[in-house]
Amino acid sequence: MKIILAAALTIAAFAAFHIPKLKNKKGIVLVAYAMGMVLFFTIYNTRTIDRIVRFSHPANQSMYQPEFFENGEYTDAFLDTFLDGKTAYTPDDAYTVSDSADTEDDESQNFDDEGNYWLYHYYHAVNMWQYLEFNDAKIVKDETLNSLILTDEQKSHFEDLGYANDMMRYTFPLTPYNGEWGNGFYYYWFYNSFIDDSHVYICTEGLTDAKDIVVLWQRDGGHDNDNYYIASKDYFDKEVSR
Repeated sequence: MKIILAAALTIAAFAAFHIPKLKNKKGIVLVAYAMGMVLFFTIYNTRTIDRIVRFSHPANQSMYQPEFFENGEYTDAFLDTFLDGKTAYTPDDAYTVSDSADTEDDESQNFDDEGNYWLYHYYHAVNMWQYLEFNDAKIVKDETLNSLILTDEQKSHFEDLGYANDMMRYTFPLTPYNGEWGNGFYYYWFYNSFIDDSHVYICTEGLTDAKDIVVLWQRDGGHDNDNYYIASKDYFDKEVSR
């Protein structure tokens, strides 16, 4: 309906140009047309505002949910300040991918042997590295962390900061892939519709003055999603990797 009415206004404006009395008053016609369009869309959007989905509506988002301020779960706001100037030790387990890989024509290639969708290969590890760099942290890739899996007892020392789905979605476009799907749709669909909730956990023990930190990622159930664990390197060396 909106398109039809807008098209009708446009046709009416062009028709007015051919009316003899208005041929020399094109400026007035254009002003009337512009005012008509503004008035129309103002009325239309006001009447339909309740059907417009708020950007903070999806359940997996973290950056724009107002209640996260009250609950102290505004993940990105904390990490933006916390990561600045830190040296982050991370696993070095990114997948080797190719821009020329074409999986759309072969459904059997869409999932790997572990059941991960092919997009997981593009964001795993790489996307967190880009998030850390984006927040001015220096990255040290350490292969000795690749096979490390935190136990339930070790996880009990970490606090849940909130969802990571949205903050990962906003760094996903930095992934060096030039495929046609790199248009924004996949970022939203993959992180907020396809994968399960991804969380950021942090251990505050010895973290206040720490300059060196460890950032781990591991799957804790679900599919395609990594949870992220942050601790000071001193705490990690003493309590986790000992």
